[in-house]
Amino acid sequence: MASAMKDILVEEVMSKNPKMVPVNTPVVEGARIMRKYGVSTLIIVEDNTPVGIVTDRDFVTKVVAEELEMHKTTLKDIMSFPVIMIPHNESISVAAKVMSRRRIRKLPVVKNGKIVGILSENDITRISPDLIAITQEYAKMHTAVEYENHLSEYVAGKCENCGQYSLRLRLVQGSLVCPECAEQMMD
Repeated sequence: MASAMKDILVEEVMSKNPKMVPVNTPVVEGARIMRKYGVSTLIIVEDNTPVGIVTDRDFVTKVVAEELEMHKTTLKDIMSFPVIMIPHNESISVAAKVMSRRRIRKLPVVKNGKIVGILSENDITRISPDLIAITQEYAKMHTAVEYENHLSEYVAGKCENCGQYSLRLRLVQGSLVCPECAEQMMD
């Protein structure tokens, strides 16, 4: 069954039109946006650049459980970063492996340098309930080096080599670097 999943692309099962919200948005407003649009994930942006992600779980574990003031706390205070992303044309089996290894349940999807969707564990289990369990076992059996060489995942942030912002940082020789620096490091 897992081999059949290699043929299904992330863009075929992802949720489209993710909600982008400014970094300084109060938590209470973020919750209202989620309710209004019926979404469980917000992409946090600063100057139109993704800098973090907030899920409904963040509201429970970081706001309610910590008794933070919803009007004074901003989404920046509770967001997860860096943003781990996956290309739109990657298979869902690879996406499931990235999610399992990173222990994340939501994965922004990138096409032509822009976030175009969100893939969730629920999207994957709708297609193949066993795939998440299979990839969790796969993650236990393989080392980080094997992942670095085989999985297509992107991290958004500043390149640790040149300092430029990139939506496609990759782990190379222990550093998160942009594609240009990665190429230079491989030479």
